[in-house]
This record gives sequence, structure tokens and C-alpha cells, in this order.
Amino acid sequence: MSAVEQARAAAAAKKAGAGGGGINKGVVLMVLAALVPFSLPTVALVGFGMLPTLASWATEKGPNKYAFLCVGGLNFAGVFPYLFTLWFGVHTLDEALRMLTDPVMLMTAYGCSAIGWGIYAAMPPMVASYLAATGQRRVNNLKAAQKKLIEDWGDEVAKKG
Repeated sequence: MSAVEQARAAAAAKKAGAGGGGINKGVVLMVLAALVPFSLPTVALVGFGMLPTLASWATEKGPNKYAFLCVGGLNFAGVFPYLFTLWFGVHTLDEALRMLTDPVMLMTAYGCSAIGWGIYAAMPPMVASYLAATGQRRVNNLKAAQKKLIEDWGDEVAKKG
């Protein structure tokens, strides 16, 4: 059996197995909904602290949500210390609301998301300039190699068919 046939068989087996088995999404959602009253302070803190992530997810178009990943990761990094304090300190709704009205907490969470937006905006031009520079360096190396071949073998190697 060739590698192509093996890949096709594996893809077909995966596709056939995708519908059966696994955990039902409805069951997972029901369990999560049942846990919300016990974790309301956490939900409040994460829900309000992660609003920039929600906004980036809702506004970004296309299948690849890179802004969501970039903003969300840094936004969560800004919320996590306060979430950790809430979990291992006083885990009440009053404490979560006190944290949400703390300007330092809001500046940390939203500032980290702003850094995520900055990275998301700055990376494509930086990657494009890097790729252009490496491409130009490769062209220059190929031209130098071509010139050396012409010197070694003569002009006949440069003529087209």
C-alpha cells in the first residue's frame, strides 16, 4: 500500500469515527452551566476582564482568528494574577467586584490586551520585511552561483533550450 493510499485510509477512518463516540457537547454545556453558581466570582472576573478578547473574537473575520489568539493570550496573562488571588484568597462575589473596580487591575488586564493588539498589528510587516530580505539574499546567492558557473563552464550554460 502506497503512502498516499495509507493517508487516504487514515483520513477516511478519522472521518468515519468523527461522528461517533466522544463527549456530547450538550452534556458538557449542562455541566458547565451547573458549575456557574459555585464559581460566580470567577465568571464575573473573567467575563469582565476578558472583554477585549471577546471583542477581538467577534470582530475578526475569516477562519483563522489570529487577533483573538494574540489578544486573548496576553489578556488572560493580565487577568490571571487576579484570578489566582481570587481562587486562593476570598472567593466571593464582593471580592471579585472589588477587583473589577480596582483601576490597577483594569489597567493590567486591558493594558496586556493592548500589548496583544500591538503585537498583532506589528508582526505582519516585520515578517514581510524579513521574508523579503531572505528572499533577496537567496536571489543574490543564486546569481553569484550562476556567475561562477558561467565562468567555469562558459556562456553555453546560460542559454535557454
